[in-house]
Amino acid sequence: MNKYINILKSIIYLAWCRNKARFVKTKLGSFWIGLTNLLQIGCLAFVYTVVFNIQDKKEYIAYIAFGVLFWNSLSMLISDFTTLLNRSRDRLLSTSLNIFDVILEEYIFAIQNLLISTSMVFPVVFIINPDIISSFFTLKFFFGLILYLLNILVLAIFMSGIGLISPDLYQLIPIILQLSFLTSPILYFKSTLHGKEWIFQLNPFYRPVGIVRDTVIFSEEINLKELFSSIFIFSLIIFVMFFLLRKYARKINLYIDRN
Repeated sequence: MNKYINILKSIIYLAWCRNKARFVKTKLGSFWIGLTNLLQIGCLAFVYTVVFNIQDKKEYIAYIAFGVLFWNSLSMLISDFTTLLNRSRDRLLSTSLNIFDVILEEYIFAIQNLLISTSMVFPVVFIINPDIISSFFTLKFFFGLILYLLNILVLAIFMSGIGLISPDLYQLIPIILQLSFLTSPILYFKSTLHGKEWIFQLNPFYRPVGIVRDTVIFSEEINLKELFSSIFIFSLIIFVMFFLLRKYARKINLYIDRN
């Protein structure tokens, strides 16, 4: 047990070192991650409250803030994982690192970025709309966040496999993510797509974002049992994925070596 704990600590440290190296020459360091999210949210909120003539600006700003925050984390993770195995070729073939280590390091790196962004975005949103603070101390938000984290891990592992099989996919991912962002109710309310809900219901990239945000903004629409059931299903999917990765790890390494 101690062995796995030490391995996990090492992976978390490696992920944190990547962030430190990324902003080593800046004054604010990793806070740039949260600051860029705040700037993006502020600009979008200012423009779209005018464009859509929003009456309840406080609710809408919170709606945009959480949508953009969780979307940015998801889209960055998807983009990074698409080329993860190809980028990690030398590390996998010449060091003791295995596929699990590489996947977990990349995933923890993304979660660290999400936590940094959250630590800056949440307080600002709470100041603007203090009424939603209570939503963060509920089982719905807790389960919604867990489901989000499990969901993006499943998407990330799936995309890493596709990216390994077809490197050309990396060229399509930015376009797919951009189209998903524009056609999903992230900057506008779901009610504007009344009768066309399939547009976002069938979008696998939007669903985890929509679920975790709705547990805060529209918590009355969320069923706690459905959240728990979804967590159970995604946990099983991840278990199967890691089982298959472990079983075919050597073949995957050989495939990476040939590429």
